[in-house]
Amino acid sequence: MNNTTVVESRNARSETKALRCNLRAVLLLRAGQRFMLIAPILVPFFAHYGQDMQQIFLLESFYALMILLMEIPSGYFADRYGRVAVLRAGGLFWSLSWLSLLLVNDFSGLVVFEALAGLGTSLLSGADLALLYDTERELQQDKPDRANRAVRNLFVIGMTAEGLASLSATGLLLYGGITAVIAAQTACGLLVLAAAMLLREAPRVNSGYKSLADECGDLGRVLSSLWRQSALMRRLLATLCLWPVVTVLAIWLMQRVWVELDLTLLHFGWIWCLLQLVGALAGQGAHAVERLLGSRHAIYAIGLVALAGLLLLGAAMLSWVMVGGVLLFAVRGLFSVCFMDALNRRIDNDYRATINSLLGFGFRLGFIVAASVLGVVFDRFGLNAAVLSLGCFALLVIMLLLVPRARDADSA
Repeated sequence: MNNTTVVESRNARSETKALRCNLRAVLLLRAGQRFMLIAPILVPFFAHYGQDMQQIFLLESFYALMILLMEIPSGYFADRYGRVAVLRAGGLFWSLSWLSLLLVNDFSGLVVFEALAGLGTSLLSGADLALLYDTERELQQDKPDRANRAVRNLFVIGMTAEGLASLSATGLLLYGGITAVIAAQTACGLLVLAAAMLLREAPRVNSGYKSLADECGDLGRVLSSLWRQSALMRRLLATLCLWPVVTVLAIWLMQRVWVELDLTLLHFGWIWCLLQLVGALAGQGAHAVERLLGSRHAIYAIGLVALAGLLLLGAAMLSWVMVGGVLLFAVRGLFSVCFMDALNRRIDNDYRATINSLLGFGFRLGFIVAASVLGVVFDRFGLNAAVLSLGCFALLVIMLLLVPRARDADSA
């Protein structure tokens, strides 16, 4: 009996050690994926392979379509077959996409690159948060006072990686050109696969074999139950799909405002890096802000600060526009951590990846529609009209979703 107890104790310690490895490996995976050196130089990157603007738009549209089509199925696969298996598959497709650039020399080759990258992105989306959240929850059994920091840590590491990537891209372009950027980006792709291989599945209750029809039926019932559960949950789901559309569109417009105010491209990299770090710091302190202000006032603050940031984008002075950018990135950090954490506390482990992927689908679909409308407004009426239209959309989301959510936040 004593020998059995010793063996069980060793196995438990080994399991805990493996799970603790997840805490680092998932963050390393997210950092490698978000360290996108080509993001600030997307047009020169594709031009390096001889593509014109029309071809670039087609390639990016194909990439977005791949993610949109695979977003929900990838979350289902993670819940059905395990988060680690899906993350490893995602890491494989992601690394293969960058390795394929070694053989690319025409448009068709870049289509293959975008297809592999789209598959990798969709498989990694949702599953990484689900695994890290389940790992944190499992480790909480030994330390009940331990807070679940999965949402916060993933957001902070992602924003930090994006910021450092924009700064690094500038240095690589100066000293090694576009070839050095592609080589470094390929190394980051391999890093994602290496991190995925270190992962260990967090314990979950196995519900046994189910047919695809049964699984789809269960998923439909879960989603239907979530939607009917309460007005709070409906607002939470809708807000998590629509509010990120507001902030991302505002950030895109902000770069156009920089151009209109004659900010040189040389300064884009380090300014973008600083703004990303502002978002990361805001995400790091999001729970402290929520505890300090209370949930209700924290939600009001998110809406008011965002409106202030949008108003400042319409200013004619670069300094005020920069302040507006700081406010928008700070709001992005506060919102992402507080609201995503609120959702994940309320959903079942068995469908965590699927529901988080569903939010990604809702955001991308909303972004496609809103960006198309905003693009028409910009082309016909100019930048100021586009900023004003986005402000009106933000106000609508605040009044219909954020304000009602704030009213019942403290009682939730």
